[in-house]
Amino acid sequence: MNNAIKLAVAAAFGVMGVQTANAQMPAAPAMSMSEGHGGMGHHGMGMMHDAPFLMLLKSANLTAAQHAQVKQILESEHSQTKPLMKQFHALHEQIAGRLLATGPLSAADLAPLTKQAFKLQQQLDQNMIDTALAIRNVLTPEQINRLAQVHQQLSNLHQQIQNLMGREQNDANEDQSE
Repeated sequence: MNNAIKLAVAAAFGVMGVQTANAQMPAAPAMSMSEGHGGMGHHGMGMMHDAPFLMLLKSANLTAAQHAQVKQILESEHSQTKPLMKQFHALHEQIAGRLLATGPLSAADLAPLTKQAFKLQQQLDQNMIDTALAIRNVLTPEQINRLAQVHQQLSNLHQQIQNLMGREQNDANEDQSE
């Protein structure tokens, strides 16, 4: 199966999981930094309020003023991202519709839709980076150092989990079967 088709299939079926996850999450403006945040969806899907960055941000011990600034940044990001996400989901639905329809289908048939989806994903990713940078600019150097330490600890824990679950062995077996 060529990569474009694999990507289209993953994107189409990934939409179902993202829509379910998004339906269960409150919108960014309604959330406070003291509330829990959902896990990251497919590449965060451009939605900063879903990103692990915000979970990390809890460990920075924001002041009330910083909290207000971060909330304002997230509200702005949400208003910019919401229409892009609608377009992105609509494209994924179109891809899913074509993949699940009867009749022949090739990667070339899906190319215009996947090209549009890639472009939207780039915009969403750029919005997420811009938002993360804006939030970072609110933090003190000490808070950034604290976030770096917590991030490293979380990365180490993740690696330990992968090792316990035999992830490297499973990855090697999958590579051999392809």
